[in-house]
Amino acid sequence: MKRRIFRHVAVITLFTLLAGGVDLRAQLEFTQHPVSANFISGFDVIAVDLDQDGYMDIVAACNATTGKVSWFRNDGFLEFSERVITTNLPGSRSVRAGDINNDGRTDLVAAGVTSHRIVWWEQNEDTTFQERLVDGSFTGAHTVDIKDVNDDGLQDILCSGWDSWNHNGEIAWWENGGQIPPQWNKHLISDRFQQSPFIFGEDMDGDEDLDVLACGELNDEILWWENDGFQYFTEHMIDSLIDAIHTVIPRDIDLDGDMDVLAAACMSSQAVWYENNGSQDFIKHPLGYFPGALWLDASDLDNDGDRDLVGAPQSASQLAWWENNGSQQFVKHNFTSIFTQSFCVVPALMDNDNDTDLVAIGYLSNKISWFENRLTDPNPYNHPECVVFDEKRDRYLISNPGGPAEGYILEIDSTGETSYFKTHLADPLGMCLMGDTLFVSEADDGVIGYDLETGEEVFFRELPSSGNLDGMAHNGQGYLFIVDTGGRIIRLHPGTGNWNYLVTSGLTAYVQDIIFDPWNNRLLAAGYAGNSPVQAISLADSTITTAVTTEYGKFDGITGDQYGNIYLASHKSPGYILRYGPEMQNPPEIISTGHNEPAGLHFNREDHILAVPNYGSSTVDFIPVIITGEKRNPDSEIRGSGGLHIFPNPAGEYLRIRYPAEESQDISWAIFSMDGRKMGSGTAVLHPEGGPVIGVSQMAAGLYVIRVTGASFSASEKLMIYP
Repeated sequence: MKRRIFRHVAVITLFTLLAGGVDLRAQLEFTQHPVSANFISGFDVIAVDLDQDGYMDIVAACNATTGKVSWFRNDGFLEFSERVITTNLPGSRSVRAGDINNDGRTDLVAAGVTSHRIVWWEQNEDTTFQERLVDGSFTGAHTVDIKDVNDDGLQDILCSGWDSWNHNGEIAWWENGGQIPPQWNKHLISDRFQQSPFIFGEDMDGDEDLDVLACGELNDEILWWENDGFQYFTEHMIDSLIDAIHTVIPRDIDLDGDMDVLAAACMSSQAVWYENNGSQDFIKHPLGYFPGALWLDASDLDNDGDRDLVGAPQSASQLAWWENNGSQQFVKHNFTSIFTQSFCVVPALMDNDNDTDLVAIGYLSNKISWFENRLTDPNPYNHPECVVFDEKRDRYLISNPGGPAEGYILEIDSTGETSYFKTHLADPLGMCLMGDTLFVSEADDGVIGYDLETGEEVFFRELPSSGNLDGMAHNGQGYLFIVDTGGRIIRLHPGTGNWNYLVTSGLTAYVQDIIFDPWNNRLLAAGYAGNSPVQAISLADSTITTAVTTEYGKFDGITGDQYGNIYLASHKSPGYILRYGPEMQNPPEIISTGHNEPAGLHFNREDHILAVPNYGSSTVDFIPVIITGEKRNPDSEIRGSGGLHIFPNPAGEYLRIRYPAEESQDISWAIFSMDGRKMGSGTAVLHPEGGPVIGVSQMAAGLYVIRVTGASFSASEKLMIYP
């Protein structure tokens, strides 16, 4: 199963890749990525690194059947697996995360509005959770908050009571006694509200103790309670005329050092922010009609240094954000039309780039999604080691060992769309395409084969190594050759799984990469030692000779084009890419410099682009290469065909046929050896946009003739096949 890097994917232009920089977008956009499409009647969601592995997880509460709280664990590749915390909290309305027992692990607290319960889950060392009760009889337990109310170094719990029986509900806090497990002592703050849906602990007056902000949906009131430092609370009104207020969150919107208040009133469709004048007098600033306004929060979404707003509407299918012009004048922008009755949207750093993403939950849509902020795109590379070009599917594949993290293989298609081809690999280094299989060397483990169409593993052979299994090549006759950086080359036949050593000694120190030279039936090997020569290994008798000596050395990559030119990646400062002609005579041509530990480079024979992975800087450069001394154009037009092209020519594993016509047409094709024997034939549909694709990987390297016949033409041309 193919894994998407940001599911609907981050688009990286060729210019961005060449520049190795960040793609700054002119206009803020969000791309929706599903986390769950079956989280029934979702109420609340938070983003938190629950297992402290460096990746942001998602925790959510829903009203499904008997009430559920779930942890959606991020595997590091923004793929989420659900772990159910409980299915026994009826009316599960809110959830928060914090270290309740001071053991260094993140615990969870949740409230059940119809079960009248507040519970917390202690996280164990193995990331399992043990449920413990805080209060089993708090009427209409609605929204919780986790804060140190009495400043004793222990996390306490606040909760609001949504009393649907029209009695006066309570807001209260539960003091953490510090025992193992903690014992809880309830302290009432107020019982004046009818249906209190929200509570939040924050220092509202800047005196360094925790005050409390809450609201009453039937009272139409927003109040805050001033803490005198000894947990005696004095009530202060913010607004008594905001119809059916539901959510209140304190944030410093104008960045003047005091806490303002954000408010959302669902039944009156109001979104408002209240400006604190510094003396806790609040000036009301309506944001306009927001249908079913249920949530309002703040974050700098466009990275311009001020606080923007983001909201969730209960009565609309579009989330919204309000752009701050720097003077707290807000312009509303809607985004996504496929997220019905959202209850909550929270800012979060999901993809570890330099912008703020969003996580939202939908009550009627039963969805949890995260919304990628496309202001900046994260770097998809993590110490890229090797690049190959899949001609048939017109895409690059790039191995990323990932340093201390897990390795993976990226793919970049013809539009620049970047996605994961394979994830959770140990240490992918070298790669080689053979037929419809991608072979990958995994350091000291062996060689794995993946189906290029499905991504499924179709081959594995464990192999010994005295160093790392690294660069690979194949000879077009069914054999793979794998470098062991300890000084050996392994010959492997994937069809049978049999292997042996081609050479066990005589290679330069720290040999890194190899290519197959079809004109001389040999391998060319590059090593990392200083002033390392390029060595030639005969496939006929395994003898090793020097192909060329150099003053560069420290080679980490070698590749070739279809014209016999050889390209080398050298770590020698300032990071060289060199080209030798077919005769491999000194001095080499310097193609490019300034690369940071350039590694397993690859020549795209179709587009004449040299792909250079820079291991040290976690970038990949795509360098257009001009080929001199060609006898013919690789994008050759077949004479007498009215503009029919075959390319690339010389061809590697595949060739394409293109015809400048407005409509598709049926054709037949045949490939002949130079002595007239038919080597392959077939029928296909010729598309104006380019196609079909014909595989030639089973044919031996050499010179052939291809004949293409259509309704209005029949044309032939010489074809070079280069494995």
